[in-house]
Amino acid sequence: MPPKAANILFDLDGTLTDSRPGILNTIRHALRLLDIEPPRDDELLWCVGPPLHETFARLLPGGETATIERAVSAYVERYDSIGYRENRVYAGVPAMLTTLGANRRLVLVTAKRQQIAESILELFQLRPYFEGVFGIERSGRFADKRQLVHYVVETLGLDRSETVIVGDRIHDIEAGRHNGLFTIGAAWGYGTAQELAGAHHVCELPLHVVPLLE
Repeated sequence: MPPKAANILFDLDGTLTDSRPGILNTIRHALRLLDIEPPRDDELLWCVGPPLHETFARLLPGGETATIERAVSAYVERYDSIGYRENRVYAGVPAMLTTLGANRRLVLVTAKRQQIAESILELFQLRPYFEGVFGIERSGRFADKRQLVHYVVETLGLDRSETVIVGDRIHDIEAGRHNGLFTIGAAWGYGTAQELAGAHHVCELPLHVVPLLE
């Protein structure tokens, strides 16, 4: 059974918003600037969620650090101006946040940079729901989501026994378990059943999270 959920950490991509079009379009843009023909969309779905450096390290096997950095820079340039708008909020998310946020602390914990995460929340009028927004720094700090979640818990003084994390990828589940949190897998996102197998509970739709925590 889930704990008394006084605090809920939410992932962004694949959990609150369907960010696939913007991410894949921008990855293709970055690869073509490096004169590399991008893989098909179905071969890029795993790119929705992981940190950028991890993504391009896998897309450019054997690539030098400088090449990966060029790809990341090209990605950031397009995504910050165009890509983040190629996005949509999953049905049920605003209602879920409205209900859960009425008497709980909601915090965004994402593999995106904080600035662009803030822009996405503002674009879709989701920012008021969240007490704080935490993401990866441009330097790469907090690329490991376990470290990011630890930082958030310590910084905000959250009681681990009353804190839940909701996310759609294995990074979210591992980060939650590593930090002693109750984990909820968002099956409506991009994670596979295998990725979410380690979650304490899996929800099929955003609104299914509400009765679980009430």
